Amino acid sequence: MLSTGWADALTLVQTVLQILSSLAIILAACAIWGTLKAARAGNRVQLELDLQVLDLGGGDQVGELMVVLLNVGPRVQEITNLFIEVRPSRHVASAAGTVVPAVNMVPHDDEPLILVPGVRQPITWTFEIPRDERLLRATAVISQGKWIDSDRVSTLAQKSFDMFGDSVRYLSRVFDVSSAGFRRF
Repeated sequence: MLSTGWADALTLVQTVLQILSSLAIILAACAIWGTLKAARAGNRVQLELDLQVLDLGGGDQVGELMVVLLNVGPRVQEITNLFIEVRPSRHVASAAGTVVPAVNMVPHDDEPLILVPGVRQPITWTFEIPRDERLLRATAVISQGKWIDSDRVSTLAQKSFDMFGDSVRYLSRVFDVSSAGFRRF
């Protein structure tokens, strides 16, 4: 038979192991709950792009890029960075420089964009389009967190998205530039 000392030690070890296993189950349940809560409360902002081309005559064309934000989540979202960039598509021979360099549409002095659930918020940017352009690629990037200066972002390429943090969302579309008087895409 086991002596009283060994029996007491064995009982103590069993009790400690039961306590540790109960704590492990509680911690695992808390981690699962936290993960599920974070997934539901994440950045639930949808992003759309539209481009209207206006032919002013005399060889002048103006483009109006419309970025539409829609909060589909249950809580208010704050967008601190809304970058846009328009450049010729790489599928055309004139794909050299940018038409609109990467610019943050949320000024540093202003408050972040507040998106109420279910509200669709359009934001526009007007720019001149060179006459020889036929295809333009528009890119929009949104993120929450720390405001980023336009000087720090040289281009809106996926390789540079790590500077925007985990909340980054982006959309890139190619638009046909038509010489018609007014055309909506």
